Amino acid sequence: MIAFEDVYSWFNRYGTSHIRPSSVRLIDQILTALKEGRTAEARGLLQQLKDLACKLQDDEEITEIMTECGTITYGMGNLEEAETILLDAVTRSWSNLHRRAVIQWMVGCVQWRSMPYRQRAVISWRNSISDFERLVRQPGLSHEQQTWYQETCAHLEQSLLEALELVGSYMDLVQSSGIAEGGYPPPTVEFSTTPLPSGSAVTQTSDILQLFTISEEIPAGDFGPSGTDPFPIGTVEIDRLTINNHPYRIHSTRGRRIINLPLDQKCTVVKVKGDSMNQENITEQDYVLLRRVDVPANGDIVMAEIVGIDSQATLKRYFKDNDTITLQPHSSNPVHKPFVFKKVDEGFYIRGVVVAVLKPI
Repeated sequence: MIAFEDVYSWFNRYGTSHIRPSSVRLIDQILTALKEGRTAEARGLLQQLKDLACKLQDDEEITEIMTECGTITYGMGNLEEAETILLDAVTRSWSNLHRRAVIQWMVGCVQWRSMPYRQRAVISWRNSISDFERLVRQPGLSHEQQTWYQETCAHLEQSLLEALELVGSYMDLVQSSGIAEGGYPPPTVEFSTTPLPSGSAVTQTSDILQLFTISEEIPAGDFGPSGTDPFPIGTVEIDRLTINNHPYRIHSTRGRRIINLPLDQKCTVVKVKGDSMNQENITEQDYVLLRRVDVPANGDIVMAEIVGIDSQATLKRYFKDNDTITLQPHSSNPVHKPFVFKKVDEGFYIRGVVVAVLKPI
């Protein structure tokens, strides 16, 4: 599993430190006192650092100092105090998504060390992954940044799966919803799930779609700056659904068992037509869950409308190499050929990215 110390090193990966030299010296004094066994002195200096943070105006600096305080407190073995300090840092980091994602994973690491709070740790880690996935979609990222965020999401997902095997079952939900797509009759989609015992056949044959966070209550003064509860107590998850009274299982297309689907994303369910992606195990008996995006990531399976050829949209792999965009089929049928374009919206239109395939049971 990804450790506290690993994630702490990511804090300023794509930013500069905001801590002034006087605070840096105080932090160094605390660490020196701890190293030399002067614990009482270290605690006194740590309190000075926390008092200093309360007098500052710059949220970036306060966030960084509180994160340092939480890290030191965690190293001293005071888990409850470390969690409180780091949660304070999370609430102050709404303007910096990268730092918020990092701190939330650190919070989860602290919670994980306390057996009664392990379920809370999983929630904190899910929130962290959700923020890292938002970072992947941020415009203006360099190729190196986008690649690092994508790889980090994959590593965090794997770490979370390891944790879930220890924590146990998922939340229950029964809910109905209707989703329509132009050109197709609107299917009736019903979401449902039951508790999943560890090692069951279901967990091995179906992926998990996260839909909503669960709040204990609506926070005073409404939700946080993001429009959501910053401290949810759980997540609603499903492993299967019903379309027009027929049951379907959920299968991720991105190599991750857990599919995070924030509510601010526009999604739709579309019935598969044709066999252009049958070697990806996507066939005409399936549906796909699409997330609407302007520009896909390299390797995404997209639903694209190719002008003059396929007005009802076709499934293809999206690849961009310098000034060339290729829509690549993966089919046993030789009639399907790749399409090559110079830019998006010139000869084709992206209708959505496939995040999951819904296969009949």
